[in-house]
Amino acid sequence: MRKLYTELAQHPDKDFGWCKGKENARALGYEARWLDSLPDILWESSSAVGNPFSAAPLREGDVVVDVGCGAGTDACIAALTVGEKGRVIGVDLTPAMIEKARRVAQVLKLSNVTFYVGDMISLPMPDASVDVVISNGAINLSAHKPSVFREVYRMLKLGGRLQFADMVRTSTSLSDACASWENCVAGTVEPDHYLEMLRGAGFERAELVTLTDYKTAATTSGAIFRAEKQR
Repeated sequence: MRKLYTELAQHPDKDFGWCKGKENARALGYEARWLDSLPDILWESSSAVGNPFSAAPLREGDVVVDVGCGAGTDACIAALTVGEKGRVIGVDLTPAMIEKARRVAQVLKLSNVTFYVGDMISLPMPDASVDVVISNGAINLSAHKPSVFREVYRMLKLGGRLQFADMVRTSTSLSDACASWENCVAGTVEPDHYLEMLRGAGFERAELVTLTDYKTAATTSGAIFRAEKQR
């Protein structure tokens, strides 16, 4: 998995067999003001499967964590949105992605975003310290999804929310069940299973917002979810 995403960080022009980059983000509904004003380096290694910002707006001053932040596309957009009074932390398992995310933040002259190499089941934030957690195409890559959701719940403040885009399984087949995790196929689960895991972690108002048009196989689809920590 690290090998594939290292290649994406270092060789974004390579054909990986799935959509990526600025035009993919445009098709997924990212705002024109970001698409038209931010430099190509922000978009080139992005393999977004949906637009997590469409689930609910970020607010100025929010503390945001991006789980599986990749090359920092969403984290940097979040940093621009929450402003100087806000803070964004991006965490990813691939060192090359974090290196690129830091370079992107330098290009954008952002001082309110920090990136760490780390696992999404052990995140570098205190309990009840985060307003919003976002993620994009990353949680399906974990073999320990319930642990991811419990860790996110731990970090969130009361009233905080999780909003994420991810790949889900829309039907099953033997061939896809044997396909690779890193290409967002074998690790996918049905939308209802995600909702069960979210509720099991303690989240309330967990919902599937919409399916997107993003595909990695005939049996998968991008999806956007949101949930809240209310107690």
